[in-house]
Amino acid sequence: MENKILITGATGNIGSEIVKQLKAKNANFVAGTSNGKAINGIETVKFNFADNESLKNAFQGITTLFLLLPSHPEAANWGENVIKLAKESGINHIVRSSGMFANANSDLLIEKLLGSTDEFLKESGINYTITAPSSFMQNFSTQMVNDYKAGVIYQAADDAKINWVDTRDIAAVNIEALLNPDKYLNQTLKITGNESFNYADAINKMNSILGKETQYVAIPNEAAAKAMADMHFPQFVIDLLISLNNSIKEGHLVETTNIVEDVLGRKAITFNQFVEYNKNVWL
Repeated sequence: MENKILITGATGNIGSEIVKQLKAKNANFVAGTSNGKAINGIETVKFNFADNESLKNAFQGITTLFLLLPSHPEAANWGENVIKLAKESGINHIVRSSGMFANANSDLLIEKLLGSTDEFLKESGINYTITAPSSFMQNFSTQMVNDYKAGVIYQAADDAKINWVDTRDIAAVNIEALLNPDKYLNQTLKITGNESFNYADAINKMNSILGKETQYVAIPNEAAAKAMADMHFPQFVIDLLISLNNSIKEGHLVETTNIVEDVLGRKAITFNQFVEYNKNVWL
């Protein structure tokens, strides 16, 4: 049977880049969105995690599933349900987007949430590949772009080092697993950049390239939580992001691997290359 791929989370940071790169390769794939609205002329299906009928319909004729769960209180339950339905629908392989800090036994919410789905997938009996990226470089060009322009980035990460990876590399590794699932059968691929450094270092690198004088200010979790509450973030998202801050401070995002080079045959995109490529965003 010809390999036909379904991409969930097709409009997100990773999913949109996967869709873009798959389209450039003329790959046989379908994009899944919560409302089924077409993406740039790409075949699109409705994929609502809370609606089993939409899941079953989306799975028709699919052999390989890219599974990326939303940040939602029901994410773990949705993950188990999708994996079960995928297996029942005859899907052969799931490429699951997780995180390098995933740990089902952790006391930290984000680590436990990601890790529990990973463990369920491993025990489900379906073929899998888990892709586990470190922190996205693109956070600086999306979530923090206005703060950078304003001259100060506040984060509750102290001076802890983080491994930053470009989502283009994350997408490219996922695509290799989607197009060649047997090659990465039942493996976990930790996707990182080539260097770990803290927020102050990252901003200094940006300043050097962009000619700016933006500063990094470390704040306590309590201040971060209050700021998010003032912006009307859901409590679950606040708790999730605070647990991410704690994961960073405990050193769980510092590891560097050679996965990008091993899978793609080239070096990972550097932070300086990322800034140069996106420099107009901050100017």
